[in-house]
Amino acid sequence: MSGLYSTMNVAVRGLTAQQGAIDVTSHNIANANTDGYSRQRATMETTTPFGMPSMNNAIGPGQLGTGVQISSITRIRDSYLDYQIRDENGALGLNQGKEEFLSKVETVFNGVSETGVSKLIGKVFDSWQALSTSPELSSTRTVVAQQSKALTDELNSTYNQLSTLKGDCNAVIKQDVVDINSMLNQVDELNQQIIKVKVGGNEPNDLMDKRDLLEDQLSTKFGIKIDKQSFGGQDIKVTDKDGNSTYLVKATSNTGVKRFYYDETTEKISLIDKDDVNIPPHSPIDYTPTTGELKGYMDVQTNIATYKNKLNSLAKSIAFSVNAVHDGSATSNDGIDDFFVNSTNHTTVGEAGITAGNITVNPIIIADTTKIKVGAGENPGKTDGTRALAIAQLRDVKFKIPDNSDGITTRAGFGNTITGGTTSLLTISSATDGSTIGGYFTKIVNDLAIQTQEATRTVKNHEIQLASLEQSRTSISGVSLDEEMANLIQYQHAYAANAKIISTVDELLDLIVNGLKK
Repeated sequence: MSGLYSTMNVAVRGLTAQQGAIDVTSHNIANANTDGYSRQRATMETTTPFGMPSMNNAIGPGQLGTGVQISSITRIRDSYLDYQIRDENGALGLNQGKEEFLSKVETVFNGVSETGVSKLIGKVFDSWQALSTSPELSSTRTVVAQQSKALTDELNSTYNQLSTLKGDCNAVIKQDVVDINSMLNQVDELNQQIIKVKVGGNEPNDLMDKRDLLEDQLSTKFGIKIDKQSFGGQDIKVTDKDGNSTYLVKATSNTGVKRFYYDETTEKISLIDKDDVNIPPHSPIDYTPTTGELKGYMDVQTNIATYKNKLNSLAKSIAFSVNAVHDGSATSNDGIDDFFVNSTNHTTVGEAGITAGNITVNPIIIADTTKIKVGAGENPGKTDGTRALAIAQLRDVKFKIPDNSDGITTRAGFGNTITGGTTSLLTISSATDGSTIGGYFTKIVNDLAIQTQEATRTVKNHEIQLASLEQSRTSISGVSLDEEMANLIQYQHAYAANAKIISTVDELLDLIVNGLKK
C-alpha cells in the first residue's frame, strides 16, 4: 500500500542504489591504471511494484513503483577481442623470442668488423701470398703463423660464444617453464574461487580480471585454448600439431591435468602429471609448442645448432684444404706435419675430430716457423715459395661445403678432385656448384642477417596489430576518467535528490504526528 512510509522506503532504496553506483564508480577510478582491470558497471532495475494481481488487492489507477535496486555489477569485456589478442600474443612472443637471440648470434659473428672471421680469412690467405713471394724471410713465416692463429682463436671464440648463447637459451626456456607452471597453478586457484562466488550468486569481477590477465600472459608463452564451463569456470588446454588436446587446467576435476617439464639434456619439453615431482618424471608426453615464446626459443636453439654446424664446416674446409697442400697428402696423418690441428690432443689425433671450437695452429709450427713448408719439395727448408702460393690460391677454390659436416672426416670428403702429392705439389680443383671459403662464411653472415631482419620485421608487424587490438579492447574495457567523473556527478545528484525526498517525508511525518497534538 502507498503512504509516506512507502515513499520513505522508495527514497531509501534509491539512496542505497546510488550509493552502490558511486562505490562502483570509485572502484573504477581507483583502478584506472591497474593492468588487466576491466571497468565495471552497476546495472539498476525497478523493484517489485505494489498492485500485483491478487484477491486482496484494491483496484487502483495502476501499479505503484517501490523504487530501484542494483541487479548486478558486471565488468565490460569483449571475449572475441580477448581471443584475437591472445592469438596475436602467441605470434608476437614467437618472433620476439627468435629476434632476441638471432640478433645476439649476429653480433657474435661480427662479420664486418676488423677482427671478425671474414677479415681474418682474407688476412690468412694474404699472408700465404706474401710468404710465396718472400719465402726467405722469417718475418713472412711469422706473419702466416700469427694470422692463422688469430683466425683459429676467432673461430674458437665464435664457437664458444654460440655455445654460451645456446646455454642461455636453454636457461630461458627452463625459467619460462617454471613461470608457466606457476601461472597455471594461479589460474587453477582463481578458477575455484570464481566458481564458489558464482554459486553464491555474486559476480567475481576482479577475480575474473586476474584470471584473464594470467591467460594473456600465458598466451605469450605458448598457444592456449580455453573452453568456458558453468559458473564461470574455464578449462585450459594445449593442442599439438596433430590436433590432440591435453588439459592444463580443469574447472571441475584435476584428473588428467598436466604441467610442463623441460629436459635440458635432450632440450625437449614434455607434459607430465600435475603432481609428478619425480626427476625424471613418469611417462612424459613430448610436446612441441606451435606458437609463443617457447616456440621461438626452441626454434632459435635449432638455429644456433645450425650455425655451429656451419662454423664447424668452415673450420674443416680451412683445416683439411690447407693441411692437404701443406702435407702433400690427400689423407690425414699423425699431425706432425699438419698446419691446423685439433687442440685437444694434437700430438696423437692431428686434425681428426677438428671443429671450430678446437681448431688451432700446430704448436710445433708456432714454436718453430721454419717447420712451415713453403716450397714444392718435402724439405721445409726449400724456399721457392710454390707450396705457399698453392695454399694462397685455395682462397679461390670452390668446395662443396655442407652446412653439417659431421660425416666428413677426411680431406677428400668435400668432393673436390685432389691431384699430386708426396713427391709433387698437391693441388685441389674447384668443385661444381661449390663455394669458396670466404664466400661460404659471407653466405653464413648474409643468411643470418636476412633471418634476423625477417624476425625484426615480423615483430614490428605483430606489435602494430597487437597495439591496434589492445586499443580496441581499451576503448571497451578501459576506464575513462572523464566518463567516470560524469557518472559520478549523475549519481551524486540522484543521491542528493533521494536524500531530499527522505527529508521532505520526515517533515510531513513530523507535521502529521506532532501537528495532531495541537
